[in-house]
Amino acid sequence: MTNSADLDRLRWSWSAEAVAWLRAGLRGVDEALEQSDLAHVMVLGDSQVGKTTLLLRLLGVTDPEIAAEAAVPLRAGRGRGRSATPMPIRYQWSGSPDHWSLAYDDPCDASGANRGTAWLTSEQLEERLRSFRTGATGDQLRWESHARPLEIGLPGRFAGTEPRTDLRIFDLPGLHSAGTEEQEAAKSLLAVYAPVVDHVVFVLPADQFAEMVRDPAITENPFLLGWGEQAHRFSMVFTRAFSGDSVRRHLHAALGEPGSPGWSRDLIVAAVQEHFADQLLVSELPSVAPNALFPIEIGESWQELLDSSPYYAEAVAPVCDELLRRLSDTVARYSDPDRRHLAAPEIAARVEIVVQHKARRRKQALNTAAQARRRAKHAHKEALTFVDRARAAAKTARQRTKALRKSLKRLGEWPIAYARPAAPEMKGNLVRAKQEEERAAWTEAARRAWTDWRETLQEPGVPRQPPHDLNTRIRKKYDKLCNCCELCDERWLKRLFRESDPPDHCYKKMAGVGTLMPTWIRKTLCTHAGSATTRLAQNEADAEQQCAVASRYADQTAEALARADIELDDLLERVAAEQAEDAANLTVARSVRAIHSQRNETYVQHLLDRAAHSDGDERSWLVLAALRGIHDLNRMFP
Repeated sequence: MTNSADLDRLRWSWSAEAVAWLRAGLRGVDEALEQSDLAHVMVLGDSQVGKTTLLLRLLGVTDPEIAAEAAVPLRAGRGRGRSATPMPIRYQWSGSPDHWSLAYDDPCDASGANRGTAWLTSEQLEERLRSFRTGATGDQLRWESHARPLEIGLPGRFAGTEPRTDLRIFDLPGLHSAGTEEQEAAKSLLAVYAPVVDHVVFVLPADQFAEMVRDPAITENPFLLGWGEQAHRFSMVFTRAFSGDSVRRHLHAALGEPGSPGWSRDLIVAAVQEHFADQLLVSELPSVAPNALFPIEIGESWQELLDSSPYYAEAVAPVCDELLRRLSDTVARYSDPDRRHLAAPEIAARVEIVVQHKARRRKQALNTAAQARRRAKHAHKEALTFVDRARAAAKTARQRTKALRKSLKRLGEWPIAYARPAAPEMKGNLVRAKQEEERAAWTEAARRAWTDWRETLQEPGVPRQPPHDLNTRIRKKYDKLCNCCELCDERWLKRLFRESDPPDHCYKKMAGVGTLMPTWIRKTLCTHAGSATTRLAQNEADAEQQCAVASRYADQTAEALARADIELDDLLERVAAEQAEDAANLTVARSVRAIHSQRNETYVQHLLDRAAHSDGDERSWLVLAALRGIHDLNRMFP
């Protein structure tokens, strides 16, 4: 026989079946279907901006002194100015007037199925929370990002007189704590919990809000990136909101002096919300509806404001209370125990978030791949230009070397236009003078040959002038070829009448120089000009080496370009496949209403069919369950 407990257990079975069907039809968007069974609201902010204090106030701890007392064990011995929250925590009421409750997973149970609850004093809770930190400064965490959050229940004696709401809300570690390890842990936890919550409460210092919302941990998370476009998913709490001079000036300009008729609660609320909405725009951040902004003073900042400006603080106190009440109402809506099921219509929106994020990543990847290909193509183009220049330089070097060698060959055959002086009288100093004339004539002939030959070529590497010591070298060569005995100056007559060699013999020796001197001159000039050959040969070798280097570089850039082409083609194929998958996912996700309605109808019809064959209390329970199923569907899709 069916009873109410059985029907209550199966109450949401039709919704679970619908989600299961959707899960089977969706690909690559699992995070869009994940829902936490612990909480649906997350408080997010930097360290030391008042997150925990805000949570205590939302829970109903309204007395400042009691809130300070409650904060002591939660800080786990951490001093002021240091991050206190070491892990994700869900706060609630313990149900005991004097003891804290601490729900945690059994460390020996990897499945997390066994979750124990301990009842602790404030000192014991502080000690337990302190155990999650290690190191001399306590900045190292003993917490695994995959572990389920702690659940901390406050003693009932902390409650105020106003009604309390059993909130289902996470408090995460601050993004910008002092230790690097804690910062990384906070970002890792944020990546885990951002997809599974329905509402995010940003807690921001009023004077530094822009820096936080631009943090990569937020801007790179698809479920947090659209905070300016999805106002229903986000609330923004500005702490120390009324302490700033800009707020005071704005309120004075808009409402007049404190205490004047314009300083009513509702007018102040509207004015301060509009002010911070304008500040978002001034900071070039997305516009947010003013009613999603909650500027408040709470905790130590409230006490400081009260001590420094009591009249002003009393004027804005009702405003803070009203904004906190509105925020509490917002959080309460998302803390409904049935929220896990009632959030089903948001599956399509979540899928769209994931699809848009994937589309942004694909676009970025395509841009990166396209840029890489453009760089590879440009590098290959430059490499080919380098090859062309190197080949042209090598060709020019070869041509210069070839032209010089050809010209040297002509120089080796160049005529030496030697104009020999007239025959001398072969006696005395006249012979010496005539030999000097011949030396000068040979030098002049050599210089003229060099000049005439040099004018026939354009090679800049060849010296413009003949050897600088050409005259000395020709004189020395002439004397060697002539082999003059130099006896005619002193013993001319004796040699003339008594020696066997007459003066004609000496003249023949002078004339004989002409048979060997041209060859020697050409050889000397070729040697002088040939010094450029070595340089040109080295230039040619260098140019050939540059060609080899350029060719290897061109081959490497060609391979890089080929890889870039392949990677871009592969990416385009993947993009096309993912786009088709995304389109299919959107089609499936947008059928959420139809699928849930169909499953609900089947569920209700099944209950009514059973009721038709039942009687008594069972029939009543089945009919009531059917009516509740219809009611639940209407709540899900109002």
